This record gives sequence, C-alpha cells and structure tokens, in this order.
Amino acid sequence: GSTFKIIPILASLIKDNNSLTNKYYCENGIYNLTNKNKLRDHEPNDTLSLKEIFIHSSNIGISKTVQDLDNMDIYKLCKNFGFGTKTGLPFKNESMGKLRDLKNWSKTSKTYISIGQEIGVTNIQLALAYCAIANGGYLIRPNIIKKISDNSIIYKRKIEPIRQVIDLEQSKQLLKVLTEVVDFGTAKNLNLKGYNVGGKTGTAQKFINGQYSHSEFIASFASIFPINNPKYVIIVSIDSPYYGKHWANESAVP
Repeated sequence: GSTFKIIPILASLIKDNNSLTNKYYCENGIYNLTNKNKLRDHEPNDTLSLKEIFIHSSNIGISKTVQDLDNMDIYKLCKNFGFGTKTGLPFKNESMGKLRDLKNWSKTSKTYISIGQEIGVTNIQLALAYCAIANGGYLIRPNIIKKISDNSIIYKRKIEPIRQVIDLEQSKQLLKVLTEVVDFGTAKNLNLKGYNVGGKTGTAQKFINGQYSHSEFIASFASIFPINNPKYVIIVSIDSPYYGKHWANESAVP
C-alpha cells in the first residue's frame, strides 16, 4: 500500500534534490492509464506539489511523478532498500517478499509498484526502510534481541550498517514531509498532541484468487518517533479491519 510511496519520492529526490516543489495535475480523482485501466484517488485533487501528493497520498500524483523516472530507477532503489531480499533475521522461513525481475515488468508496473501494488513486502523490510530514513540514510542489519544481562552483559547486539541508501539531506527532507502527513495529511487522526510523530499511512487491497479485493484490506501506519530526533520506528498493521474502517487513518493510525 501507500507506505511504499517513500520509494518514488526518494527516487525523485535522488534525481532532483528540489523535486518536492514540482507540481503535477492530479486529474480530479480519475486517471486513465495506458493499459486502459483507471487509477483513482480516495479524494479528488487538482494540481499538487510532489510534497502535497505524498502528504495526501494521491495515487494519480505519484503516477505522474514516476513518468519522469526509468523503470531501473525504481527497481534499483527497491533492491537497495532490501525489498525482495531476506533481511537476515535468524528464521528458517523468513519471507523475501515479492519483487519481480525487471524483465517481467509491464508498461504499467512502474506506476503500480510506486503506489504499493504488484509488490509484496514484510513489515520488517518496511521497518528497515523507515529506519534508514530515520537514521540519516543507512540500511541496518536487524536484530531481535537488544541485550542479555545477568548482573553483567552477556550479549549485546552490534549495530551493523549494510549500506548507505540515501544521503543525509534526502533523509532530512523526507522526515519533514512525514511530519506533515501527521499534521495535515492522511494520518492527522493520530491526535497525539505534544508528541513529535511522523509517518505514512497505507491501505492495501488484498490479492485474493488472482485479483485485488474490494472488501479485504490491510491497513498500515509506518511511523517514526520522535520525528525531530528519531529513536523508534513502529509499524502498525491491521489485517482485514471492519469495512468502513478499512482506511488506515480510521484504524491503524489511531
């Protein structure tokens, strides 16, 4: 779902560090794609900046944004952030998620992947991506246990950067936008006054029997706290919330 929209936003920032001010016509809520399918927004918008597109989670705006990017730009950034790859947690059956090889992408794959469809991610992969935004740009190897102590410390985790995925300036820019998602955008239902939280909502249609469901969803909120001096990344996902409360801002956010 839309928690994945960090990827096209970052791809745009990598190409042009001033891209958040670029403006796109959002078609007032309905947009015809090249495959003759319609792309819809949950509320109509006219013209929005890239920052506003992210804050209000416009699918159409994101689709316009990625027209300026190559398939390889999106694919490489997905791989760089660890999507489609096991994170290295000590589980035998950790999922890799789903990221198809570039040769298997259709003409519209770039658009759908950028809004969080045609791709499957685990919450630990998503958490690591938001950690990279929070810590200044480094993908970190995950651990389950922080430390074990019995009067003295028996075990303490090592912080192991895998690679740098974005630079510090790109990290800072996105942290500011994630703050505005909570203050003015799709996560404003949080209503935690006095707490500096930033994050991104996502309402993902479940893929059932070969097609996207119109009644079964996974609602998620990927959050960073405190956003002005990050310490924690928290991902909240609700599997099949009651329809009518299926939007992330009505379920996962509160």
